[in-house]
Amino acid sequence: MNPLKKYIWLVDTVMRAGEKGATLNQISNAYAYDDEIGGGGEYNQRSFHRHRKEVQELFGIEIECYSDGSQFRYRVADSGKEGYFRRWLLDSIAVNRILWTATIGSDPQKSDSKDVAPYIAIEETRSEPLPIVLQALKQQQMVQFDYQPYWSKEAVHYFNFQPHALKMFERRWYLIGRYKEEMPHIILALDRVSGMELQEESYERDPDFDVEEMFRDSYGIILKADEVAVEEVWLKVDPYQANYVRSLPLHHSQFEVKQTDEFSVFCMRLRPTLDFIQKLLSLGSTVEVMKPEWLRDEMRKEIKSMLGKYK
Repeated sequence: MNPLKKYIWLVDTVMRAGEKGATLNQISNAYAYDDEIGGGGEYNQRSFHRHRKEVQELFGIEIECYSDGSQFRYRVADSGKEGYFRRWLLDSIAVNRILWTATIGSDPQKSDSKDVAPYIAIEETRSEPLPIVLQALKQQQMVQFDYQPYWSKEAVHYFNFQPHALKMFERRWYLIGRYKEEMPHIILALDRVSGMELQEESYERDPDFDVEEMFRDSYGIILKADEVAVEEVWLKVDPYQANYVRSLPLHHSQFEVKQTDEFSVFCMRLRPTLDFIQKLLSLGSTVEVMKPEWLRDEMRKEIKSMLGKYK
């Protein structure tokens, strides 16, 4: 059994119990009742607490314990940190649990997933190496794999690669790690990784490494700390598009400066790298860059180039 499936099952089971949560006995019964996960076996206290700890270490999701006055219960803790990612992760777990259950031929009396799955449309993402990366992160093991960069016809083989973190951006998973101790971190797209294997060699996790801090000033996955400086970007957005920008901020530093019936103005502080420029272009005429001036010029050049293709 893939351990990732057990982690997803555990989070999903506790989530279904809602704010009230579930007792260990209820969780154990659900485990034995599920043919795919438990198959009638026992889910003992030791296994539960081990999985509970691993879920927090891998996904940052805490399954907290509390007393309702008569017994101990477990529920998914409410955390404001990384709210959007955490919500996305929990939603993904719930959907994936439904789809997995629907495809393994579960007893219809034990699951309503077969009726729901045909009405769920999800965006495809390639993540075959993901379970191996999660295991490597957990056990601090090195990995080896082939990587196919877009700039070369030949794949690059990585050996003794230290996986330090995972990041998702635009439906792609990215692996952040170090190939050699003296080299800086590199970022690789998991959909271009093949033949990944765990190695026996282990590594020491860098206590100073902080993936959140690493991308704090980035829009997406591009860093370029030496080439693009951090600065304020002001955007003028039409009222309809402003609803989307307001509900799903482009960057964590975003705040609204002005709101009128004709437009809204948003300000954020980040590195305006290529992926950010591409995002602005995708919003079309609903967004205008007010400053910095060089970014206005860059947008103008790109728009002229696009226009030239449609003459």
